[in-house]
Amino acid sequence: MNSATASSQPLQPDPPAPPSRPSRPGIFAQQDAAELVCLSRNGQAESRHSGAAVVTGPAGEVLATVGPPDAEVFGRSALKPLQAIASLRLGAELDGRHLAITTGSHRGTSRHRRLVREILAGAGLDKSALQCPRAWPKDRRELLKMAERTHREDGPRRNRLAFNCSGKHAGWLAACVAAGEDTETYLEPDHPLQREVLAVIEAYCGTEVVHVGVDGCGGPAPRLALAGLARGLGRIAAAPGRAARGEAVEEHAAQVAQAMLRHPWAVQGRNSSNTRILRELGLLAKSGADGVLVVAAPDGTAVAVKTLDGASRANNLVALNLMARFAPDQVDLRALNAVLDVVTPTVLGGGRPVGRAELAEPVLAALAT
Repeated sequence: MNSATASSQPLQPDPPAPPSRPSRPGIFAQQDAAELVCLSRNGQAESRHSGAAVVTGPAGEVLATVGPPDAEVFGRSALKPLQAIASLRLGAELDGRHLAITTGSHRGTSRHRRLVREILAGAGLDKSALQCPRAWPKDRRELLKMAERTHREDGPRRNRLAFNCSGKHAGWLAACVAAGEDTETYLEPDHPLQREVLAVIEAYCGTEVVHVGVDGCGGPAPRLALAGLARGLGRIAAAPGRAARGEAVEEHAAQVAQAMLRHPWAVQGRNSSNTRILRELGLLAKSGADGVLVVAAPDGTAVAVKTLDGASRANNLVALNLMARFAPDQVDLRALNAVLDVVTPTVLGGGRPVGRAELAEPVLAALAT
């Protein structure tokens, strides 16, 4: 050993490096999120949901925020009304309930599946053209009917028609046929259909799509600022009124809004929350997976909510209260309270209510402005 470098002291290891924080572009951190809703049980807090909410006005301006309005989120199925506009632009011949189901996240009932079949048949296609996953219906009564037939050799199986996005896929396929585009690759991000979808989203939302992932249905999943998501649905909701006043507006946007309002059962199903809001309040409502909800009034005021944990039980309470505060002339408050009673989660103990969901302080502060 070289005596010049020898030492009687043991070598000390280098101090540990501080833990690195992984880079996760676009995800707003927990410390940036705001508490939205607290659920209590017997007077004690049990669960809290944090996230962000933003209210945009008729001109697309930001009226109020809870948490970061520029939080970048996957819009998921809340983007379906915008995706339906792209289908119409490419020439898909859709209206009424057939157009409504292309905007929807349906429950897979026989009525829903029939609509999807009819869209496909109108384009000269059948269910084999769908590239969404196979699924069981989400509607409980439909599942019970199927269970009664499972003893048959040709009994029910999971199928693509029952997948909640099958209406959107059928609309996309109809658009491809109308435009003479390939139906085998319609989910590829560089397909002309999907390029049109991105163009619609960026134009209506007034913001750039910062990333495109893969959605649960297999299609592209655009990521954009939460405020843009509100603005986009707000512009669709305002389209019928603007058209009636003779203002310049894209006819396709008005068609989408009217279809959703006239056929709310096709957007989700029976007494589901989106359907109730559409049917009983006259507001556009579109939820998306992982805690996304957008609600928009006929004057264009809109609220977008995203919960950081991906749960959805806070969203209706937050969105409808913000809508009532910032667009009071667009909402029948008595009807709104009746809807809230149904779509807000109930905390049960032994089958009886023992708690409730309550708006958290940051939301209450926004309501007080």
